[in-house]
Amino acid sequence: MKTVKKLLFVLLILMMVLPAVQREIQLVHEKPLQGAYNETAEPSCDSLSWESWKSGTFQQDFSDKLEAHIGFHKSLLRLYHQLEYSLFREAHAEGVVAGKQGELFEEDYIKAYMGNYYIGDSVWRNKAQKLSAIQDTLSKLGKSFFIILEPGKGSLYPDRFPGKYNPKNKKVSNYDVLSKSLTYYQVNTLDLNACFINWRDTSSYRLFPRAGTHWSYYGAALAADTMISYLRELHGSGLPEMQITKVEKKAAIRHPDDDIWLAMNVLTSAPMKNLAYPQIHFQEGQKPKLKALFVGDSFYFNWQSEGIMHDAFADCNFWYYNKKVWNRLGVEAGEVDDRNFSQEIAEADVIAIMITERFHQNFAWNFDEQLYAHFFDQPQNPIAYFANQVRINNTHFMRIAKDAEAIKMPLPERIEKEAEFLLYEDYQKNPEKYRQNASAMIPILMMSIRQTPEWLARVKEKAISQNVPLNEMIRRDASWIFENQIKQ
Repeated sequence: MKTVKKLLFVLLILMMVLPAVQREIQLVHEKPLQGAYNETAEPSCDSLSWESWKSGTFQQDFSDKLEAHIGFHKSLLRLYHQLEYSLFREAHAEGVVAGKQGELFEEDYIKAYMGNYYIGDSVWRNKAQKLSAIQDTLSKLGKSFFIILEPGKGSLYPDRFPGKYNPKNKKVSNYDVLSKSLTYYQVNTLDLNACFINWRDTSSYRLFPRAGTHWSYYGAALAADTMISYLRELHGSGLPEMQITKVEKKAAIRHPDDDIWLAMNVLTSAPMKNLAYPQIHFQEGQKPKLKALFVGDSFYFNWQSEGIMHDAFADCNFWYYNKKVWNRLGVEAGEVDDRNFSQEIAEADVIAIMITERFHQNFAWNFDEQLYAHFFDQPQNPIAYFANQVRINNTHFMRIAKDAEAIKMPLPERIEKEAEFLLYEDYQKNPEKYRQNASAMIPILMMSIRQTPEWLARVKEKAISQNVPLNEMIRRDASWIFENQIKQ
């Protein structure tokens, strides 16, 4: 019994001493943490003052930093995450939730599928009309233009959502209306989301990895083969035929099939069941001739890493979120804003927008509006312009979406109010830019009326006396002021 007590005492001492030793001399190498973890500064007394000591902020800050730099911190955190996931199916990674049958999801894909980010019918009708006009113009120039609706894990596995998301409560989503609008206005569209849903239960291998958020290598290969076949029909010659010659199972998982798993920072390896890695071959003697421009999100990189875009096209540029340029060799090659837009469009034989359901509200990251403005000299409604600016900036959009949910306001209405505010803010800074523009000044004047209590009261009296809805009377007054005072 004494021996056991001594061993326990020694073990306790080691547990207290070893973290301090590890911190100083790194006895064991620890892998860095993945995902959304920021390096914490070393604990110091730089912020010590009488005020910070009295309020307790110094002690809390020092304690947090000390904990972040304790020896074996990374390993202990991984152990904690592993226990939480194994015992309670809690996924400790930003924006990640654990679903049924071991399926891991980025929660935004589920919310997009459920209709939480729906931006309104009129937005999609307007965009589809513009895309149709762009397509017709590019077709006359001998160019092919099409939209790729990439698959989303939310659409593919709604039966595996965690319990708090019931697919029966699904509302209309951006994908629902976007896909219908593109079809109605006859915009060339490759709906890979619909393809993946059809393939899900018949595919020999996983189309999405359990531990990843992007399509699997096998799913990406099927998608690329479908895209190239579609484009061969759309454009004709100049595109070599792609073949999947062999499908292999590997001993180790290939990134990014484990991208969610890595962000969770656990101890065990990512699940590999039913994952396969195809070998891709392009038919010899068919030299690629087309120059392509793709604008899209990170799903593209699976095609790039497998050499598909290099072998399919004579030249291929990828504009990542319409910000960063990646060339045919898969090398980052600068900023989109530094490129000559007119020249890039003129040199491309094929132009494609590719986007997954998580980002439908950010559609094309303004590329569609840039294309439309390039070909058509039509001024954009200022409210529509600022509403689009809200939507394409995902951080701004998510803030507005949370606010709309909190105040129980329809998201399209909340976006329009934000657009009105941004317009009014810009008018305050640049009034001369708007004075002769009725489509801008009338909404600005309407906001001024609503925000001036005495003015609004007078307009309310007029609306009642003339039996006119208040908003219509506000619009009439704003129009009269523009025509008779500002415009003059």
